[in-house]
Amino acid sequence: MTSDDRSSYRRRKIGQALRRYREERNLTQDAAARLVERSPATLSAYENGHRAVRPRDLGQILDHYGITDARERARLLDLAAQGRKDGWWLDYQERTDPFIVDYASLEGDSSRIRAYEAQVIPGLLQTKAYTQAVFSAYAPVMEGPIQAGALEFRAARQRILANSGRPVTWVISESVLRTPIGGPRVMEEQFTKMLDVTRAAHLDLRVLPTAVGGHPGLDGAFSILDLGSEEPMKVVAVHSLVRSWFIDDSADVSYYEQVHDALAALALSKGDSRALLERIACEL
Repeated sequence: MTSDDRSSYRRRKIGQALRRYREERNLTQDAAARLVERSPATLSAYENGHRAVRPRDLGQILDHYGITDARERARLLDLAAQGRKDGWWLDYQERTDPFIVDYASLEGDSSRIRAYEAQVIPGLLQTKAYTQAVFSAYAPVMEGPIQAGALEFRAARQRILANSGRPVTWVISESVLRTPIGGPRVMEEQFTKMLDVTRAAHLDLRVLPTAVGGHPGLDGAFSILDLGSEEPMKVVAVHSLVRSWFIDDSADVSYYEQVHDALAALALSKGDSRALLERIACEL
């Protein structure tokens, strides 16, 4: 499968919109293809998210469908433009979970990131040794070896923290800091990295104390990505043991935002979180 045939969140989102516009106009795919001056096969590939569409071509199709909403057009055209960029993640398409590669591309284009983690240190803050220890924990139940490049890929994602000023807010459970994944030496290095990286003003790491008890994040980890700077499109990424998925329904995204806001309010401040990290590090 070539990179142009590979489905992605952006292509699926554009395809869903094009299918919706066509169906709202009661057009068959053949009739729509004649209207937008494309072959039925090409239009089908666009609608199914199997083929990238150039912004210029997408603009023409939107014109034929009579889509005049400036906000909707801008969002779709932005998705089309972003989807055609050559990013570092393309080198890992054949070696890493396709969802994670897709997530990294969205993460790289995001204007803001908010995340909650209940079990492990967030991937963007992990040391290589910690990541290896996390991967190794799954070894007894994995059917095959860890995919080649997975460790390198995790480390490569972290370049966005140094190369941009995008705000990132993590809320992590205190238990994450007290779980000795990889042993004391690995954890010591991990604490040092977290304290060093999050000195930046735009990176906000907050710890949710165990003493809080019940809280609205009990269902587990998630990330919220803002795509675009003006009236951004917001996407939630959720991971489970057997699959991962994106959520972009506005009501659902709003709910996740409320949960993250509540968790951040319950968590320690950035300064108090750093103080707790330093105390726990001294206990190793």
